Amino acid sequence: MDDTTLPEASEVSPRDVGQKVIERPSPLTGLAHSGIVLVAAGVMFFREISESGLANIGTFGLFAGIGTAIVVVIAGITGVLAWRTTTFIADDDEFRIERRLIWASSSRIDYTKVQSVDVTQPFVARLLGLAKVQIDVGGAGGQSLAFLTKARAEALREHILARAHVAKLGPAAQQSAIQSGVPFEPGSAGNVPAGSAAPDFMPGPEQGFPGSPHLSPAPNAPEEPVHAVSIPTLLLGTFLSSTSLVFVVMAAVILAITLIFDSSPAVFGLLVGAVAWVWNQLGTNWNFRMTRRDGALRISRGLTSTTAQGLRPERIQGVVIEQDLLQRLTGLYRMQASVLGYNDPTAEDGGNKKSVILPFGSWADVETVLRAIWPDTDLRQIQPTPQPNRARWLTPINWWTHTWGVGPDVLVARHGLFENRLTVVPHRRMQSIGVTQGPLQRLLKLATVEIHTTDGPVSLKLYHVDERVAREIFDAQIIRGREARAAAA
Repeated sequence: MDDTTLPEASEVSPRDVGQKVIERPSPLTGLAHSGIVLVAAGVMFFREISESGLANIGTFGLFAGIGTAIVVVIAGITGVLAWRTTTFIADDDEFRIERRLIWASSSRIDYTKVQSVDVTQPFVARLLGLAKVQIDVGGAGGQSLAFLTKARAEALREHILARAHVAKLGPAAQQSAIQSGVPFEPGSAGNVPAGSAAPDFMPGPEQGFPGSPHLSPAPNAPEEPVHAVSIPTLLLGTFLSSTSLVFVVMAAVILAITLIFDSSPAVFGLLVGAVAWVWNQLGTNWNFRMTRRDGALRISRGLTSTTAQGLRPERIQGVVIEQDLLQRLTGLYRMQASVLGYNDPTAEDGGNKKSVILPFGSWADVETVLRAIWPDTDLRQIQPTPQPNRARWLTPINWWTHTWGVGPDVLVARHGLFENRLTVVPHRRMQSIGVTQGPLQRLLKLATVEIHTTDGPVSLKLYHVDERVAREIFDAQIIRGREARAAAA
C-alpha cells in the first residue's frame, strides 16, 4: 500500500497529463448514515409496540428516544469521517479506493476481474439524491462506495463496465479498435485504452462524468427492453399464492384468539405484521424491469429503496421456474437463478433478492426471459421422461410430477406437487455429477442423479430413475459437459 499523502481533488488539474483526479463521496454521506439509523430505530419502535402494547410506551419511549439520539449522532459523525477520509480514483488505468481513518487501506479493483456493478438507493439515500455503488468481482474482494450522487454513481458504473469490457478484449482487439477509429462502446462508457488519444467526437466535460471531466464516455448505446412486470401482475402473484394463503390463515387464528381474550395489542401486532409482509413482498420488486445492452442484462426494481443490478448471462449457472398450487389458477410463474460470484443470492435480509429474475409472469414471459439468458434453449423441444412405475413405492402421492429430460444444451428436471419446480442447468455449467442410492432404492433398483453447480436456489436432481439409466446419464453427462465447455471456449 502506498502511504504517500493523497492530494485534494481541487489540487489536481484534470487535464494535466499523468495526474490522477481524486474524488470523495458526497458531503451528505453523514446525513444519509444518520437517516438510515433513524429509520431503523423507527422500525424497531413499532415492532416493540406491536409486541408489548401501548401500556409501557412512556418508559420505553424515553429510553428509546435517548438511545436513538445517541446512535444517530454517532452514525452522523461516522459518516462525516468516512466522507473526509475516503477518496477514490477512477480513470482508464485503475479504480482505487483509499480509506484513512484509524487504519489506512488501499483497495484496487482489477478491471479484468469485474463481473457486475450495482447501484442501490436505500430509502433515505434516495430522498437525498444519493446512491451506493457495489462492485462484484466474482467472490471475495468486492468493494462498495457509499454515498455518491445518483448521477455520479451511474456514471461510475458505466465507466467501470466499459473499462472492464476493454480490459477483457485483449491487446490485439484493443489496437484494432484504436486503428479503426471506433471507440469502445460496450453498452456503457466507451473510453479508449490507457495511453491512447481520445477520438475527436468524444463528448466534452458537460457530457461526461460529473466531477471527472477527463472521463468522458462515448455516446451510450440504447438499452433494449426485455421484460417489465406490470403492477396488476405483481399484485396478483403476491396475494394469490400459497404463501399469502398461509398468512391469511395465521391472521385469522390470531384474530380469533384476540376477539376471545380481548387483547388489543395482538390486533395492533397483527396489523403491523400484515403491513410489513405486504411491504416486503411488493416493495422489493415494484417496477421490475429487465433490459439488455451489449449482451449484458440489467435489472432495476424497488419502490422506496431501488436497486439497479447488472447481470451477464454467462455467469448464470442454472434457473429454476416455480409455480405453487394457487398460482396455477392464475397461470403465473416465478424465476430464480444461481449466479456465479453471489455469496448468498437467496438471502432475504437487507432487500438482497438478486436471485429473482422474474417475480411473476406468464409462461410466455418465462420464455422471453429464458431467451434473453440462453437464446438457443427451447424447453418445448425437450421430451420429458417419467419415473419408472416401481418408483411409486417411494413417491406414492406425487410420482407423476417427477420427470426429466435432456436437450442439446441443457438438462431439465421437474418435480413438486404443491409447488411445481422446473430446474434448468446448461451442460457447460455443470461442475460435477453424482449418483446416490439408498437402501430402499437398491431394493427397487433405483437411484438419484444429482447435478452440482454454484451455490444458490437452483438444485437439480433426477429422483428415483432406473439404476441402469442413472449410470448412463452419469457417463453421458460428463461427455456433454466436456464438449459444451470446449465448444464455448
